[in-house]
Amino acid sequence: MHQPLPFHDKAMDAALAMQAAHRQGKAWQMHDKMFENNQALSRDDLTRYAQEIGLDATRFKRDMGDAKLKEEVLADQKVGNSVGASGTPTFFINGKKLVGAQPVEQFTSVIDEELKRANDLLKSGTPAEKLYDKLSGG
Repeated sequence: MHQPLPFHDKAMDAALAMQAAHRQGKAWQMHDKMFENNQALSRDDLTRYAQEIGLDATRFKRDMGDAKLKEEVLADQKVGNSVGASGTPTFFINGKKLVGAQPVEQFTSVIDEELKRANDLLKSGTPAEKLYDKLSGG
């Protein structure tokens, strides 16, 4: 989900570029191009990347200005804010929040703990289809 942070003056354009590229089936190619060039994210840069990955540049520019596209990004942002994801990246593992770039060991620790909890619940009779609700507090 998109969560363009207000202190990053290029974040909204980067989110719009990702969505505009998605409309042409190349969101992840745009993602990779933007990450390779994360210090160069002006509208002109983004249009150049669109051309480099084979997008129709005219359509890309039109989509970048489409109010519906911005509404999609703002809807993502609203959902993120509603669950407390006010920074990026934010991850949720069965409702447990991890914020920021974390080492793989941190993920492994939380996932292993959650797998143990899940197995304990299964052994105590919790049906598999109820696990997520139990584990996430839902």
